[in-house]
Amino acid sequence: MAMAKPVIGSEVGGILDVIQKEENGLLVSPGDARELSKAIIELLDNKEKAREMGKKARETVRTKRLKNITMEIRKILIIHPNWRGDVLFSTALVRALKDRFPRASICSLIVSCCKEILERNPDIDELIFQPRTKGLKNFLRGFKLVFLLRRKRFDVAFLLTPSFSRSLFLFLAGIPLRVGYKKNRKSIFLNKKVDLPIGDRHRAEHFLGLAYFLGIKKEKDYHFFISLEDEQWADDFLNKNRIDKKDFLVILNPGGNWELKRWPAKSFALLGDKLIQEYKAKIIISGSEEDRELAERISSLMQAKPILAAGKTTLKQLGALFKKANLVIANDSGPMHIAVALGSPVIALFGPTSSQITGPYSQRKNWRVIQKNVGCPLPCYNLNCSQK
Repeated sequence: MAMAKPVIGSEVGGILDVIQKEENGLLVSPGDARELSKAIIELLDNKEKAREMGKKARETVRTKRLKNITMEIRKILIIHPNWRGDVLFSTALVRALKDRFPRASICSLIVSCCKEILERNPDIDELIFQPRTKGLKNFLRGFKLVFLLRRKRFDVAFLLTPSFSRSLFLFLAGIPLRVGYKKNRKSIFLNKKVDLPIGDRHRAEHFLGLAYFLGIKKEKDYHFFISLEDEQWADDFLNKNRIDKKDFLVILNPGGNWELKRWPAKSFALLGDKLIQEYKAKIIISGSEEDRELAERISSLMQAKPILAAGKTTLKQLGALFKKANLVIANDSGPMHIAVALGSPVIALFGPTSSQITGPYSQRKNWRVIQKNVGCPLPCYNLNCSQK
């Protein structure tokens, strides 16, 4: 049956649990040679019927094998995307799998630049870091990874982005159940292929969809965890800048990984001044080291000078600052999602990307999306658009 061949069996014992008559094989009465010869002739004469029964027979074996594997899941591997926002979205899948298999250990494989997103996550038992490389160097690192994964003896692996090389590595590592999206040659080494999502479903739901066949429940939040040390750092930073719990603290995060996702510096400056004038807000401008120049430009455009934190925090420390804020205003970016994950009130500013696919994802609903409708279908990646 596993070789897609039609089977004829006797109507007795355990064979009845495997063969469905006239579906994936034929059943005959025990000891009835005439009935057996008739069934053989039927399959030899009707090659199309034999072929269809063979396909269904192979699917029966595959389904039963997957069922046996899922009943014994003890070690789970998740290969996350290479982008911080998507890694954060994938924590919804991590939580759902931990809830479904509470005794299983979960190992996450991520590129090194995303490690802060998953560090201290109590649902993850082990992190494996990989540097982001390309070409031959990446392939050679992959074969080292194969030997590592073979030693760990995972029961199931989830590949969250289509990849020929990574699906090959999972196959060579001997992982019994390899789950990912169905996409031409990139999925040929997977044995549980899920159709690529269509429509405006959130990216977190895309990832959750890979494991619905295991009976997971829909997780309605993504997760980010900080330490007491990070919170103490945030307290010290605020005290140093004379901000206390009575102040109305607003954090502006003006960064974005490409220009069209960034609200103009002048607009952030005008907003900051208005918040100070009308609400006596204390303003912090946050961001990465790459955002430092942008933060300084916004500061130079403001009448009242804000506190600059861009380039001065780790992601965890930034998250701790967000937890202290009364409001976070940010573009579509990783930090915006971190603020949402931590439960901070958030206003998310969207430009050409789809808030339905990559917007805030939380059942708390203490966030709002602001996005101007310019009549274009979203998402749009035309960097030369006249509407920008």
